[in-house]
Amino acid sequence: MSVSVPRSLAALALVAALAVPVAGAVSTQPSAAGMTLAAADIPGAKLVSQGKLAAGGYLSAYQRTLKLTSPYGRSEIVGVQSEGKLAANAKQVTTDLSVVQRVLNSPRGRSGFLAGIASKLQVSATAVQLGALRHPRVGDGAVELPLSIQLPTAKAYESLLYMRLDRVFEELVVVGARPIAPADSANLARILQAHIRQQLTPVGLTPPAVTGTVAVGQALAVTPGVWSNSDVTLTYQWQRCDGTGANCAAIPGATSTTYTIAATDAGSTFDVVETATDRFGAPSATSPATAVVPAPSPLPEPSPGPPPSP
Repeated sequence: MSVSVPRSLAALALVAALAVPVAGAVSTQPSAAGMTLAAADIPGAKLVSQGKLAAGGYLSAYQRTLKLTSPYGRSEIVGVQSEGKLAANAKQVTTDLSVVQRVLNSPRGRSGFLAGIASKLQVSATAVQLGALRHPRVGDGAVELPLSIQLPTAKAYESLLYMRLDRVFEELVVVGARPIAPADSANLARILQAHIRQQLTPVGLTPPAVTGTVAVGQALAVTPGVWSNSDVTLTYQWQRCDGTGANCAAIPGATSTTYTIAATDAGSTFDVVETATDRFGAPSATSPATAVVPAPSPLPEPSPGPPPSP
């Protein structure tokens, strides 16, 4: 992974002049769009631009840029851009944050980064000053680079914060009239963190189902439901219900993906509760109830034996 200058860094530095068409958001969960800052998150914020990004090895990526009519915090923040990238696994995100830290910790990497910013803003390299790296306590790990840019008419202060949380990589850019205070950027990162947790909490899309012949001695099986997150751990609890599918109660010990109907189950129905667990939550979904278990057929009367001999 290479560390690139954020797409709208130049626009953010001149945030009052931003005027970009707004694209529609994406609502599918987990949603990279839901992992960015929204106008409702910050008082006085207005949406400037939003849209999908090239994923670059990620499952999905999204950016949203906001302009603040009321400066935020001690830093008097006037512009914010956040980019959320959803990876297939946490290992990818951990590796990418390590690359960012390595680049920003090396003289060569910082020099290249500085040159990229200067080129983007069409200013001289001497107009850009990089600050010391910070490591805010947000997410599962983060690194932040404060900087200042001398523009023709004013000095802009910015901070680039890179954060990982589980399998999400976040890039947060803030622009202020004053040097960016660590507390201000960290507060915005914590809002992002809450959005990520919400998006990575499993959401049931399709409930589980019970298959098999509903009869004494037959085995019923679970067809798993579909969840918004594919990396959940699924567990099960079978329930015995009355003949209408109501008044269900857990069957002790029935926690596998199958259940064999006993003779004492005649007249009952069954459902199964599926729980999807990850580090952010453990919601459950219940299958529709089965048909009623019929009473077993009575055994045939034994045929009479031969008459006794005289």
